[in-house]
Amino acid sequence: MQVPYWLTYDFPPAVGEKLKLQWGSVWKGQAQKWFLMKLTGKEEEINLLGDGTEKPEFGEWSWMSPEQAVDFKKPVYKEVLTVFSPYLQ
Repeated sequence: MQVPYWLTYDFPPAVGEKLKLQWGSVWKGQAQKWFLMKLTGKEEEINLLGDGTEKPEFGEWSWMSPEQAVDFKKPVYKEVLTVFSPYLQ
């Protein structure tokens, strides 16, 4: 299952500046394609580092509720949950 359209958000200026320092280029926001998947393995098997040949985008992960998301991403999370809600029962 997927959200059948791209979802976008803009970074607040402070976040854009932080990303510019971290990644060395200007970032305005993101366009994302969302998919619903079921984890069938163990949480310990989740590997954000890959094989180590590329710089990872994320250093850690955690399960969280949509309310815990940063404010500028909340509209995207709300839309994703609206689309996926029939499959989350």
